[in-house]
Formats: sequence, C-alpha cells, structure tokens
Amino acid sequence: MEEMELVKRAKQDIQAFDELYRIYYPKINNFVFHRTFNEDVRNEIVSNVFYKAMKNLYRFKFLESHRCSFSAWLYRIAVSEINQYYRDRKRELNLMMKKKNDLPEDPTVYPYKFEYVKRCLTQLTPYEQNLVALKYFEKKPYKELSEIFGKKENALKVSVHRSLKKLKNILEQEKDHGQDQRYA
Repeated sequence: MEEMELVKRAKQDIQAFDELYRIYYPKINNFVFHRTFNEDVRNEIVSNVFYKAMKNLYRFKFLESHRCSFSAWLYRIAVSEINQYYRDRKRELNLMMKKKNDLPEDPTVYPYKFEYVKRCLTQLTPYEQNLVALKYFEKKPYKELSEIFGKKENALKVSVHRSLKKLKNILEQEKDHGQDQRYA
C-alpha cells in the first residue's frame, strides 16, 4: 500500500498506525543510533518520535508543492528530539559513545577507525552532525534532506561539503597532535 494511503488509514483508525511503525521504525532507529551511539538513549528518543507522530498524526498533511513525505516528517521529529535531548542534558556526544563499532573495519573504505571518527564528529554542530548522519549513515538523497530540513537542495549540498571539510580538518588536526587513528 502507498504511503499516502497508509497515513489516511491511520488517521481514521489508529490501529493502522502499526503498519507505518513497522515500515519506518528500522530507519528512524538506525538514524537515531548513529546520532547517539547509546542504546538506552536511542530507545527513548525513537519511542518519543513515534509517540509524537501518532499523537500529532491528524496535523500531518501531504504537501504537493513541497512534496513533504511522511518519512521526512518522521525524520524532522527525530532531529528535533535528538537536539532536544542534548540541549536538556547539556552533555557532549562523546560521553554517549559506549557501543562497539558496527561498521566493518576495512581501511580501503574507512581510512580512519570508526570510533575515532565518531569522537571527531562530536566537534561538529548538531546541525552538521544531523546532516552527516542522514547523508552518509542513512544514505538519504539531497531531495529528502531538503524535505527534512526545509532547505533547498543546493544549500544542503554546500552545507554537507562544508561539514565534511570541517570534519576532515578536525581529523587532520588530531593527526598532527599525535592522535592519528588511521589504519596501518
């Protein structure tokens, strides 16, 4: 069934929301994990995302002119919840990174150890962290990023480029200070 039909059904019968949950839970869960790296925090935030989506489903509208999808709406809620979590806790992201690396340690694909990159990611702004996580961990196209952030695709391309450049500089600075975490 098409996304629009599922949302319409869920607005009439909240039991139908279960289908939307089953479709989008793995995606939202994965994104939140790549922003928090902590299972307990991830579970709390993902739970809040779907609770708020279900509670406010009556407000959601498909906008033809902006092509706002239900998926983009969920990601917006997730980004907002992640940002709120860190504002409330006033902690650095690197305190939350306790879980083991779940990406393959292939030096041809990932020239830096993933734990090191995660640590350096915390030096980016929350906006830059969200961009990088959605673009590279979730592999979202710029069109969908545009829906999520409410910005034009070209502006997002520039923001992603600048965020990656900033991250590369951070990685290189750490290398210069004897903290090189490249694979041998």
